[in-house]
Amino acid sequence: MKTLAVNGGTPIYNGSFPKWPQWGAKEEANLMKVAESNSWGTLGRFVLSFSKRFAEFVGVPHAIAVNSGTQALELILHGASIDRGDEVIVSPYTFSATVSAIAHVGAMPVFADVDERTGNIDAESVARHITAKTKAVMAVHVCGYPCDMDALKAVTSEHGLMLIEDCAHAHGSSWRNNRCGSIGDAAGFSFQNSKVLPAGEGGMITTGNEDLFERCWHFHHAGRASGGKTLMGTNGRMAEWEAAVLDAQLDKLPEQCAHRQKSIRAIMQGMADLPGIILPPEDPRVTALSGYLFQFQWKGRNASRNEFVNALQAEGIPCSAGYVPLYRMGMMQDPAFEKATGRKFEQNDVLAATEELSKTAVWFTNNVLLADAEIIDKVVQAVRKVATQL
Repeated sequence: MKTLAVNGGTPIYNGSFPKWPQWGAKEEANLMKVAESNSWGTLGRFVLSFSKRFAEFVGVPHAIAVNSGTQALELILHGASIDRGDEVIVSPYTFSATVSAIAHVGAMPVFADVDERTGNIDAESVARHITAKTKAVMAVHVCGYPCDMDALKAVTSEHGLMLIEDCAHAHGSSWRNNRCGSIGDAAGFSFQNSKVLPAGEGGMITTGNEDLFERCWHFHHAGRASGGKTLMGTNGRMAEWEAAVLDAQLDKLPEQCAHRQKSIRAIMQGMADLPGIILPPEDPRVTALSGYLFQFQWKGRNASRNEFVNALQAEGIPCSAGYVPLYRMGMMQDPAFEKATGRKFEQNDVLAATEELSKTAVWFTNNVLLADAEIIDKVVQAVRKVATQL
């Protein structure tokens, strides 16, 4: 048996992985078109055309390009008139922006538990957290693995709640052949540098609701509404530079998603029989994956998750631990949180699945999944080596 690299052995792999983000001639040409146009922002040619193109990609009639994924969520909440005194049920297993968007509009985030194997918000837990103050559920497609949208829609429909999708990880993911971002009442996407559709920064709102589209539009466009009226709003508009890059990046997205899905299948097959490894479920309703992250769990008896991650990194494989539950983060006790919401945050529930996942989750990133099949085989070899010896 080969000695683990962390103990002085030879690493399984000492090469590199694809860089991210990737760009080429079209990005460069589009940026020059923007420069030469002298129209660098405020609903220019690329912003409007990319918004239309992205709406068609997702499968919705409306899309609004904004300057971040965080602001996309905030603007949806503003458009839905969700504010102080309201509650939004959300997952604690996500990036802080999901929850800060809720707090910034004055509403109180209420954390429901997750499905331990997917990391996605659990519909049964959502139902238990509904109160008279609940106005919406924000469902995060963690790692690009779609939430159980059937179950969530059943709960939100029964209680008359808005269903908002946080699609920051899910560009190209599908549930029952419907793209993430087209299933709920509205969705927010991020185009931040690490995302599978990157422009450094940027975001998008998608919706099939005409009235919500109009309200989000005037909020993002400095309050400018139809009929020449000026209402309360902010400047959330995307710059032409970002849209020009995204126009080129969207050309690449379908092929890149297919490549990452192929890598995920190979990893799943290669790791299926390993002790201590818990893989995500193979749900036939999940019909496409973005591959933003591949998440699995390490539950070996003789080593912690962090020891597993350190050993795998020593074998030359980039990986990391998953999220820390947001209710354990300092932001929830920040005086600014109470000032925004008018209430102190209190977490009285024990969210067992979230707690367990935060101790066991391991991530492979987008660029690892873009590696050639020979390198993906090295990833599998390294996991097998570490899992069988720890």
